[in-house]
Amino acid sequence: MTHEHPNAALIREGYNAFGKGDMDIIRTLLDDRVVHRVPGRGPLCGEYRTPEEVLGFYVRVFELSGGTFRTEPYAVMAGDDYGVALVHTSAERPGRPGRVLSGRAVDVFRIRDGRITEIRTLAEDQYADDEFWS
Repeated sequence: MTHEHPNAALIREGYNAFGKGDMDIIRTLLDDRVVHRVPGRGPLCGEYRTPEEVLGFYVRVFELSGGTFRTEPYAVMAGDDYGVALVHTSAERPGRPGRVLSGRAVDVFRIRDGRITEIRTLAEDQYADDEFWS
């Protein structure tokens, strides 16, 4: 039996909480100085620099997608300071027929003392992501 690194378990816990919309659990995983970087030119791109901003970003993603946004990890790897999740993302935009998001992304995490200090989301097709959220 293979034992998972504790930081990989922490990342998985975050995705499980995200899938349930449990922002309270996510908040416990975030360092007070967390930053989530989302590159691109869409309306959600930018840097979110506190737990409250990061959680607000997640709420906005759910709002814009009418609660349909999903990010499901298919591989999670982690060591003492960093972790990576390969994810499949999907969503629909209510009131915008045909506006569907389905793609892969990489989430890179920096972890210190059992809390996430940095998240960097890199979409496989940034242009498609930007267009979807615009």
